[in-house]
Amino acid sequence: MQFGFDGPNGRGNRDGGSHADVRELLPLAALAAEAGSAGLIGTTPPGPARVARLIAYADLLSEIARRGGQVEVLARAASAANRARREAGDDRGLQAVAVLALAEVQRLGFLLFADVDAADEARTHAEAVLALTPTPLVAIRAKALLARLKGALALAAGDRAVVLAAVDGLEVAHKAATALKARSAETAGYLIDRGDLLLGLAVNTQDRVLLASVEEALSDLVKRLEPDRLPLSWMRAETLRGQALTALGEAAGDAASIAEGVAALKAAAGAVLNHHSPLDAARAGHALGLSLQAMGEACEEEVLFDRAVQAFSPALQALDRAPTLPYRAIVAHDSAVCLARRAERRGDLTALEEAEVAFREALRTRNAAADPLAWAVTQVALARIYEAQSALRPDTGERADAAFALTSALDVFSERGLRTLSDAALTALDRLKERV
Repeated sequence: MQFGFDGPNGRGNRDGGSHADVRELLPLAALAAEAGSAGLIGTTPPGPARVARLIAYADLLSEIARRGGQVEVLARAASAANRARREAGDDRGLQAVAVLALAEVQRLGFLLFADVDAADEARTHAEAVLALTPTPLVAIRAKALLARLKGALALAAGDRAVVLAAVDGLEVAHKAATALKARSAETAGYLIDRGDLLLGLAVNTQDRVLLASVEEALSDLVKRLEPDRLPLSWMRAETLRGQALTALGEAAGDAASIAEGVAALKAAAGAVLNHHSPLDAARAGHALGLSLQAMGEACEEEVLFDRAVQAFSPALQALDRAPTLPYRAIVAHDSAVCLARRAERRGDLTALEEAEVAFREALRTRNAAADPLAWAVTQVALARIYEAQSALRPDTGERADAAFALTSALDVFSERGLRTLSDAALTALDRLKERV
């Protein structure tokens, strides 16, 4: 199947992004195969058609990187977008689409690898797109990109007002793109990212009213999406809905709401195979593991912890091909915490000792200089084991060992701006101080 490189009558698609709906149906391997042939652009003579092919090639590589998390694929996407920008020359319309493609690549670099410099570059390029007075649809996309960036950065900084402004921007983008009859995957994407920002804000502030509102909006979106036609959009929306239900249940102490969240996340995790979109599958599996663990805590059902541990496993396996992703470190951390919590609840010192041996072996075989993030996450996991051991027997130095491991890991997380993992390490340090 060939798609995405020529618009009507072979003149090139000057807005770009025309085949997002079709791509949702294709597994990652099919996209990679398509990219192999799509990269052979040398036979196309210079001009608008070749620029359009380069832009579509960059978009295709960006989607492959979004699903798989490979930095080298993202670099190839940036190269194609830059080449398109150079070859567009004085054609302001093609320039706008090419620069927007580059901005999308950079935004993805920020989201996948926590690269703040990439976020700055993406913002600069999106603003440059608007300065070129592009077509209405390209302008909508540029404004939506800016809203997505500002929202993500504001969420990390805890700036509620800016997050809500970004949410409004995505709502406007959705309405405008719908009026222009943009592709369904694109218009759904604006609402999915809107829900993601609102959910993050509601969870961070423990705002139950906002959580309920987010869940209601996501429920409505899920009902309107067709999983057979837009499987990835449906999966992303259902994953967020499951997370919202779980958060509502935890905030209200309502096990029934958490159970609804588990059911939604099971449906999301089963909607798309790992090889179709490893990162989307990993997010659903990770969220399912956390939801099962929350339900285990609420219902005091030990078997739910077993199921939670099982849910984390395929999520980590899906991320094995992208070991440098900060997200993989977060999943590994949450899996280790769940493992330790299960053993702690059961008073199972043997299980904790087995986990300690495994994590120590992982530290022995990992090079802290070559892979500091994996090393730091293993330190946090080991600290959690030490903490659990000290709660079950007289402390023989475990708390001191845990504090040292957490401090070492915190330095790595802080250097890389990984707030989620930094907060987890700080919280663990605070718990150790409280127990002294």
